[in-house]
Amino acid sequence: MVSTVALGAATVHRDEAVSLRYRIDDPAGRTWAATLEVLDGEGARVKNLGLGAAVTAGKVHTVSLRAGFPKGTYTWAVHVHDEAGAAETTATPARLTVQAPLPPAFPGAKAVKAALSWAGQRSGDVAVAVVDSRGHMKGVHEHARFTGASLVKAMLLVAYLRSHPKADGSLDPVATKMIEESDNASAFTIEGVVGLSGLKKVAALARMKDFRAGGSWLDAQVSAADQARFFYDYLDYVPSSRRAFARTLLSGITYMQHWGIPAAAGPEGWRTFFKGGWLYLDNVLMVQAAWMEKGGVKWSLAVMTDKNPTKAYGWDTQKGTAGLLLGKQPTAAYLARVLE
Repeated sequence: MVSTVALGAATVHRDEAVSLRYRIDDPAGRTWAATLEVLDGEGARVKNLGLGAAVTAGKVHTVSLRAGFPKGTYTWAVHVHDEAGAAETTATPARLTVQAPLPPAFPGAKAVKAALSWAGQRSGDVAVAVVDSRGHMKGVHEHARFTGASLVKAMLLVAYLRSHPKADGSLDPVATKMIEESDNASAFTIEGVVGLSGLKKVAALARMKDFRAGGSWLDAQVSAADQARFFYDYLDYVPSSRRAFARTLLSGITYMQHWGIPAAAGPEGWRTFFKGGWLYLDNVLMVQAAWMEKGGVKWSLAVMTDKNPTKAYGWDTQKGTAGLLLGKQPTAAYLARVLE
């Protein structure tokens, strides 16, 4: 007696790929020619996909299927036969639910390609990572490490809010000043509360691959890839009771720091939640990360620059990259407006 079993229901958006698992039960442990069949709600066949002529019984197999069917509920099953034409005795099906197609990813592939190409040709050390509205990341030098400077204050904020899930009348104003004004003394106060261990815990929680803690928040090392992903998922790391506070702070940064990403995104109607860092020492370092929201769409971006000839050049790299993602060309006139 030979049977096939579809292992579990699945849900997928139309035109997306879905992985289906199945097993062939055969006491003799033979190999079979297998076919995947998908039926609509009326029992009509909408897909018949050969899975190979030597599929081994007793093992769990996986097949990837592109669900190019209309929205609805379907059933899928696997059927087998041998060279003599013998087939399975029973085939246990499972449900396949096809949802409406996802909207196109934003930014689109063409805009992402243009932005990364332009950024990669800028002088100095440049790294960019963009996470589109579907959560897919693309970048250039995205795992290169940069001194995080004040960008790390966004991580300190998460550490603080996780340790203080309820409003604190004495420390909340300190955290506010740390973010909205990028005040260093306030950052050291918050670091004194959460410790370097708190910063490291946030990095581990966000699965940052490139983060390196320094002697304090000021010299921690970050990457564009880690920061773009961190900002995309930012509110997931904040207690629900404190998310409104975090949103207020990261969207309430003093106007005089609205260069780079917000200078590009704000005029296009995107609400920008961001933090930047900068150091004017031997080299001009300017780093920035943000997530943007508009009309139910969310995406994120991190632009890291170092060895800039001037701070204005760093601003231009950040704004020009973000602008290209938004369909704007980084002309001299466009870049001349520094602040949002």
